[in-house]
Amino acid sequence: MEKSPDSGRNAPPLVTTTPLSIIVPIFNVEQYLPRCLDSLLATDGIEHTELIIVDDEGSKDNSGMIALSYAEKYSFIRYYLKENGGLSDARNYGLRHATGKYVVFFDSDDKVNPEAFSQIISAAMRNNADVLLWDGVAIDENDNVIASEMDLILVHAGIDRDGSMISGTEALVKQILDHDKIAMTAWLRACRRTYLLEHDLFFESGLLHEDELWTPQVLTGAAKVLYIPEKAYFYRIRENSLMKNPSMESQQRRALAYTYIMNSLYNHYRTHVRDKKHLRILLGNWADTYLWGITAYGIGRFENSKEIPRCRIFASARTCKSRLKSAFLVVMGAKAYGRMTS
Repeated sequence: MEKSPDSGRNAPPLVTTTPLSIIVPIFNVEQYLPRCLDSLLATDGIEHTELIIVDDEGSKDNSGMIALSYAEKYSFIRYYLKENGGLSDARNYGLRHATGKYVVFFDSDDKVNPEAFSQIISAAMRNNADVLLWDGVAIDENDNVIASEMDLILVHAGIDRDGSMISGTEALVKQILDHDKIAMTAWLRACRRTYLLEHDLFFESGLLHEDELWTPQVLTGAAKVLYIPEKAYFYRIRENSLMKNPSMESQQRRALAYTYIMNSLYNHYRTHVRDKKHLRILLGNWADTYLWGITAYGIGRFENSKEIPRCRIFASARTCKSRLKSAFLVVMGAKAYGRMTS
């Protein structure tokens, strides 16, 4: 077991020939962790990668012991134990300790498709893109592939499948133009490690839904993005997930986080996207997503309702339907809008 003090954000990148560092934070996942790790171990070429397990200390089960047993058996698996700090903090810790050319962040209750993920490893060996993209599918508690309301945000539909390089902003825009959604989750992409470090692209610690801020920040700065049209990731929908039955405290935290993320994204797009056409498309999607979030997370019920930029949402809306919705928001306020549309 390696237990190391956290390093600073500006630690120099290490020279390495390892194509891929797979960072897997763990916390109370003993039921799922062996299935996650075994799916990775079944992947051709996995021995050429670096599998970093970050034990976010505080688990009440045997997650740490399970992870340690795998690390003792396989030389390419590294186990770290750190003080509890949440998912973002664990991911950042893994990034600071990674040595691979690319890094990817996986959730410990999910799995990979070994046949497809082997192609991701191969692509990491051959390419020098800033970001590699792939797709995912939803699975249930018994590992069966299922249809899900998340299906549209588990794929990068709209991006050409011919192996050509595009910019990260183009990748975002193409998805929006195809189906009005963006695949935001961190585990559907691998990022060149030096690119993340040089641009200080860490996850914001303590923030819920952190992927929804991190992914656009990463992609809008990426000059070269390669889409690999493989369903390489299995996302598990858990029946006991707290996201399905959140407490009032949890709902408030989600509302506060969502407002912060959306307001930050508006400023980020305005300062980082130079192409005016691309900016209009991204802000139109931003407005639609904000309107959805006000209803889904009940933002207007909490004290942050005054932070919702109603006029910006109205000005950014692209479609007639969105303009009507945002006009109602401007006139009635977030609380009334959320109550009427929920």
